Amino acid sequence: MKRKRHIPLLYAFVFLLIIVMLPWPALAAAVEATYHLENNLAAGIMGVPALWALSQGSNGIGLTGKGQVVAVADSGLDGGNLDTLNPDIKERLVGVKDFSGDGWADPNGHGTHISGSIVGTGANSRGAIKGIAPDAGLYFQATYNENDKSLHIPSVYALLQDAYNAPGSPRIHVNSWGASFSDGIYDWDTYSLDKFVWEHPDMVVLKSAGNGYKTAKPFVSSPGAAKNAITVGSTEGIRGVDSGSDNPDQVAGFSSRGTFDGRIKPEVLAPGTWILSTRKTTASEEDSYLGMYNQNYSYMSGTSMSTALTAGTLALLRQYLVEQGYSPSAAALKAMLIFGTRTLAGVSSMDQGFGRVDAEKTLLALEKGDLQYIDAKGINTGEKVTYTFTSNGKPFKAVLAYTDYPKTPGLGKDLINDLDLKISGPDGQEIYWGNGYIDGDHLNNVESIILQNPQKGATYTIEVSGYQVVHGPQPFALVYGHLPQHGTVAQVKDQELVFTSGDIVKLEGNTSLRVVGESGETKSKLTDIPAGAEVYLTFDLDGRVKHIDALYTTVVSKLQSKEGGNVVVLLDGTRWTLAEGATIHVGGNQLNWWQLPLESELKMIVNPITGRVWRIDVQALPSQTPFEPSAITDEAVKRAITESRTSGKVVLSVGSRDGEQDKPVTLAFSVDMAEELYRNNKPVEFKLPGLTVEVPAAEFNKLQNLKSGAQLKLQVRWQSVGEQALPASDPLMYLRPVGKVVDLRASIVWLDGSQLIINQIENPVKITITSPLGAAAGLNIHRIGTYRLNEMTRQWEYQNSDYNPDTGKSSFTTKRFGKMAVLEASRTFSDIAGHWAKTDIEIMAARHIVRGITTETFGPQETVTRGQFTVMLIRTLGLVEDARANSFTDIPADYWCAGAVGTAAKMGLVSGYGDGSFGPNEPITREQMAAMLVRALRFNSSKAFPEVELPTINYKDKTNIAPWAKSSVSLISQVGIMKGRGPDTFEPKELTTRAEAAAVMVRLLNYKMNN
Repeated sequence: MKRKRHIPLLYAFVFLLIIVMLPWPALAAAVEATYHLENNLAAGIMGVPALWALSQGSNGIGLTGKGQVVAVADSGLDGGNLDTLNPDIKERLVGVKDFSGDGWADPNGHGTHISGSIVGTGANSRGAIKGIAPDAGLYFQATYNENDKSLHIPSVYALLQDAYNAPGSPRIHVNSWGASFSDGIYDWDTYSLDKFVWEHPDMVVLKSAGNGYKTAKPFVSSPGAAKNAITVGSTEGIRGVDSGSDNPDQVAGFSSRGTFDGRIKPEVLAPGTWILSTRKTTASEEDSYLGMYNQNYSYMSGTSMSTALTAGTLALLRQYLVEQGYSPSAAALKAMLIFGTRTLAGVSSMDQGFGRVDAEKTLLALEKGDLQYIDAKGINTGEKVTYTFTSNGKPFKAVLAYTDYPKTPGLGKDLINDLDLKISGPDGQEIYWGNGYIDGDHLNNVESIILQNPQKGATYTIEVSGYQVVHGPQPFALVYGHLPQHGTVAQVKDQELVFTSGDIVKLEGNTSLRVVGESGETKSKLTDIPAGAEVYLTFDLDGRVKHIDALYTTVVSKLQSKEGGNVVVLLDGTRWTLAEGATIHVGGNQLNWWQLPLESELKMIVNPITGRVWRIDVQALPSQTPFEPSAITDEAVKRAITESRTSGKVVLSVGSRDGEQDKPVTLAFSVDMAEELYRNNKPVEFKLPGLTVEVPAAEFNKLQNLKSGAQLKLQVRWQSVGEQALPASDPLMYLRPVGKVVDLRASIVWLDGSQLIINQIENPVKITITSPLGAAAGLNIHRIGTYRLNEMTRQWEYQNSDYNPDTGKSSFTTKRFGKMAVLEASRTFSDIAGHWAKTDIEIMAARHIVRGITTETFGPQETVTRGQFTVMLIRTLGLVEDARANSFTDIPADYWCAGAVGTAAKMGLVSGYGDGSFGPNEPITREQMAAMLVRALRFNSSKAFPEVELPTINYKDKTNIAPWAKSSVSLISQVGIMKGRGPDTFEPKELTTRAEAAAVMVRLLNYKMNN
């Protein structure tokens, strides 16, 4: 039996119950966010927040890179002007060297993004979006020449030498560039890097692995094959934007790996997908951002981003060591970084190297564990050095790294000086070789051994031996000690930590504790550790817990939607998955998932490594309930279905209440009617104030099986944005609103308060926006179009140009809901000033029918091809492109103009040649253009056009017009869409210019509008 009458009453009771459970302050206002996971998402995965909170930092607030200078060789930096430099970077810059030859401005945003990930201060975000080492200095080397579109790199040796002697004495150098001609080969750039580090062993050089794994060149890009570099690959992140950014235990699909001779490269991985960092203060079309967060920050992906994050981490580790009185070699820092890496389960060493960076493991082993580090002067062939350790029964790790002598490219194997790492057990019978090789690794100059279950109390011997040292003695760095253990806490009870793995750890009374969580504050009580925290443990000689670090973070935001039974979508569009066992609370009471109301203010406790949500606290409820008490009745829907048999569509409407024109308006009805709407097979038109939404009957088919009692709800909000310019996908396009922005949302709402947000649908719907008459006064009607906001990139994307000034209506079809607007676009180019077709070109650019040949120029005198003109014609007529209708032999199905040509041929607007080809790349003549334009005039027109030549047009060169084109030239000239070149010549065989094509399209548009 269906329940309908008591739905509003039941929901109101549930909602009232939640209000009663809320703490009093939450009723007053939304809680101010205290800590935001922005760029700190990647920092959390690498355990960096623990380093930021370390009390031993010389600045008193933790390790922040103070006293360190990082050199970066990249494209450029912001606008290349210190006065206008992004504030997040400006105060950290200690010097710039321009190798590019045309200034140090950033042409694509890459260098600015990289720099912000390392030293960004968060000045534009109150510290919410900052780099890994925000107190470190930055020395920047600009290398990209915009004029010839190439990197201007001197020899790698010279590049590093310049940085080595730069202000602040940088000892960390970042290279997120690569040579496209070298694929995992030991080339001269690789040699140059290795030679420099051999001669300057305290210079750490990082190189991005490259993004070509799924291409013909999957190996690391040059000079990433260098033995003495730290080559960095990418894992996925936890932002959850797409399927490639939600699993930090997975190597990113694009991340290059391996060398031609089979060495382990990259050595380490770091997060590299959808990394949020600083953007250029002035955007350009060439910028390579994935999406825009706001005017100060944007997203990028790639091993370049991973390399920058790793460099910032090394700056923190180096700061710690220097403050302890130790100036580490590059080999020692590499060994320490690898000591703390996390091995990705089920991933081969050739794919992940030595694992994903976890700076907290390294630092904790240094500070609270028994980590030993040695910078040895060197050994020769046949010599060996031994060290011993006594096991406490916990996992143990040793890492050998050394700066090898550079190899001459093309001669012999890459490894010149060959050292071996070996661990022997207490009886001399257990033998472990570096990197799992038998009798030694003779390929790599980094070797690692992990003993997972060493015998407690037994003494083990570590041996470093010279297998073959050609240029000796060979210095080396050795790092060894018991590994801090880590895991996610499911529960804290008494003096025990219960982990999600099922392990239980009992604590002793003298165990020290550091909890790093909300706002980066440090706490020291066991009860301060929440479920879901990532816990690191060190052990004493007896195997008892000596120290605990617990890391967690909080996210405060508004709930936009829920997906499935465990995913929340926040206001900024990020998706967060609840961990198994996660809890939801209001005040001191616990809620079920279905009781969590949309638009409520949430505070979430998140594991920084996995990104999983472990606890949600409702801080404030939405201003209104999601269930609509005044929904359209079933009887009213049935009447509309009956009336549709005459009108052809089901019309359901709702108006704004008196005096509430500026408030959201909701149209809702029971999904119990979905089956009848589907069987009626008539489109359903929802009429809201200023907006109609026409939905095909087929879309209601999938609603039939929903639980009885649910509502389908459409809500529209009108938002005034004044005269402010709105961001377009083309950064040089100016968008001005015609009236207000409309925000249309659809959802399924159940009586228990749970909701399913409908962001995308299967069948296109027709949306008509009605702007107030007179709203376009003073605007150019031809430049008005309909746009939709891409909520990830925060840019307005063009839909169509269908504005009718007489009715104020604009219609378009879409499969997505969200924010939409009718906007006037303005776009010009530097080479059309004073040109006779300037106005027409600007109109066509505003309607997204033509684009420039570069960002700044249009090229008005360049010729137009048959394919280009066909695309312009189809877009001017507002027709949908259909590649399936294309049958021309010289246009593949995926060719750039296949859709437009297919539609044009189907509609009779174009014809090909006798051999079945179309000639899309052939220039179009003026008489061919005339013929196509006449067909466009006849298309969808009730007006009759004669087929004979009209005598009123008398060109002196009419004998040059092909017989098949004469009537077209006469007609198109008479209606004024085409004009002669000069007072009395048409020049039918001459080629059409881009300016002429734009002009005739505007005239065709005017003719169609007026006739």
